Amino acid sequence: MFGVGEYTFSKYKVGISGFYKNPIFSLLVFEKTVMMDDTCYFISFENYDDACIAMLILNSNVVQGFLKNITFLDSKRQCTKKILQRIDFNKCINLLEINNLIDIEKRLNLPKFVNKDHYNNFKKLLKHDFQRTLF
Repeated sequence: MFGVGEYTFSKYKVGISGFYKNPIFSLLVFEKTVMMDDTCYFISFENYDDACIAMLILNSNVVQGFLKNITFLDSKRQCTKKILQRIDFNKCINLLEINNLIDIEKRLNLPKFVNKDHYNNFKKLLKHDFQRTLF
């Protein structure tokens, strides 16, 4: 194991396999710590609400389109750390509204959860705490 830190033991993570040809980000929530091998990437969160919002943003058409434009479909590992670190959550929230996130929930067949307060709290997190490295 390498790259182990406090983030490794967070209860809430949003992860992706580096091998997915169609990048789907998943919300990973378990009572015990979830470990992933070096073919996966994740970002960790202190609470469920922020993790859920991040997962919805990452599965938005904005991010999915961006990833399709900067990756090579024929590569063995389409999503790499270098690719994923190019995602800018601040730019994403400038392009997405709460209605977009609600539509993503529906598209992914997720139970209705997200609301305006969740999204506004995530935006505040970005201003104060999201200078850390993603993925």
